Amino acid sequence: MKKILALVLCLALALGMIPAFAEEAAAEKVEAYIAYANGDWSVSYWNDGNESPVVAKNAEITGAGSYTVGLDFTAAAPDGVDTAFNALIVSGAIEAYPKMCLNITAIRINGEAVEFAKGFTNDEEGKTRMNIYNEWVVGVPADARSVDNVLEDKTAIMVAKDVFTGVKTMEVDFDVVPLEVSAAVVIASADWAVSYWNDGNESPVVAKNAEIKGEGTYTVGLEFPEAFTGIAFAAVKLNNGNIAYPGYFIDVKEVKVNGEAIELGKGYTSSDDKIEMRSNLFNEWVTELPSDARRADGDLEGAAPVVVDPAAFTDVKSIEATFDFIYGEPPVEESEVMTEEEAKAAKEAGFHAYIGVQGTDTYVFRNAWYDNYGRDDADHPEFFGRLTGWDADNNAVDYAGSFADVEITKDGEYTVSLTTGDMGFGDTQAFNLLFVSTDIPNKLMKGGYLTISDVKTKIGSGATQEGANVNIEEGDYARIDVINTYAAETAFGYNVPGANETITITFTVSGMAD
Repeated sequence: MKKILALVLCLALALGMIPAFAEEAAAEKVEAYIAYANGDWSVSYWNDGNESPVVAKNAEITGAGSYTVGLDFTAAAPDGVDTAFNALIVSGAIEAYPKMCLNITAIRINGEAVEFAKGFTNDEEGKTRMNIYNEWVVGVPADARSVDNVLEDKTAIMVAKDVFTGVKTMEVDFDVVPLEVSAAVVIASADWAVSYWNDGNESPVVAKNAEIKGEGTYTVGLEFPEAFTGIAFAAVKLNNGNIAYPGYFIDVKEVKVNGEAIELGKGYTSSDDKIEMRSNLFNEWVTELPSDARRADGDLEGAAPVVVDPAAFTDVKSIEATFDFIYGEPPVEESEVMTEEEAKAAKEAGFHAYIGVQGTDTYVFRNAWYDNYGRDDADHPEFFGRLTGWDADNNAVDYAGSFADVEITKDGEYTVSLTTGDMGFGDTQAFNLLFVSTDIPNKLMKGGYLTISDVKTKIGSGATQEGANVNIEEGDYARIDVINTYAAETAFGYNVPGANETITITFTVSGMAD
């Protein structure tokens, strides 16, 4: 019975189902080791004081650098062991080195180097780990990270299971790489001819960035070889800031343009992608505070995504921003799914679906209902009821057109459509976006209470075609992406409709009825 209980507990630990009780609340040393369980879980090592007679070579982590850990099973199993699970684990790292990366450089079994695939680092049960063999992990978790910032080729099974046959000793060489956080002013000029994003694809600017090393006051800036006037976007951005410093605050204290301080409104800290951290200076596409908006003083009343006057950006030769980086407790994240009661109430209220589009060239568009120029934008009420483009001077052009949107009240097939006006889509040769924006909460979809399927699209006189991505990962509401060139190539060919032609998108909703 004890053996069975131990097996169940160890399996649950590997799956992340129960806490690792070896961790104490008090500060502990940062120690790396190999966690290991053989095939029937009769021989294991967890560095928790309840070990099989295994000789462990652990390593105290004192900072960035190279380390080696190992296990010797010969006392417990003279003929060696197989494996059900093993991983490189570092206890105490989450507090001492937030979101550090592990980089395994060599794995030796019985003294012989073995080949291995690329793994990822993540945090589980209060510890940092890199799975070497963990068949219960499919894909990569949300907090996965890697020294090369690429996750597509990473796996939780770095070494094939049959390699772990007759294992008497195992050693792992690895590097500890603290996650670097770089702060910068990011900006795009009004005509987008000049921009800086701190992503390696920059205009020829001189950037004064800052490496974030915890709390403190930092100054970042940009110098431009030629002056420009007007801005389309500006922010203080911290690459990797949200995963390295969850809950911290950016408090912009001063912004200078050409060496002169300009007036600042009340901003906030947020993250668009849960990786970067930012404080918007000028972002007119955000019409309401994001769900993770926060301020160090806790007062979001009056906070906005536009805190500078774009008129101050005239003949801009330099920009400088000074900010305080302030520690805060990580925010309590909302559940990603609804309760049954919440789901029932949401479905009883019903939902809406709106067709949306964005062309190339003159960017003739109809935005999502929740975006700037959307359904609730009181400053531009006319935009959502028509197709709109821009002339060479960035003046709005009325392309007319009409839309048939739908209210979703029960299970069934629904169709939304747009019909162009006499101007069609103008000079537009293709679409950047063709989609359906809904007010169905992503949390409802993630809980499996509602599904959208069987998406069919007919563009102008073209044939009806299938294929779309029901996007429930971005934003707060489900969106049907038929065409999204910002994320993927278009799955089918089409011609942009001319004057007085129609685009229809049909889809099926299931789950409205309890």
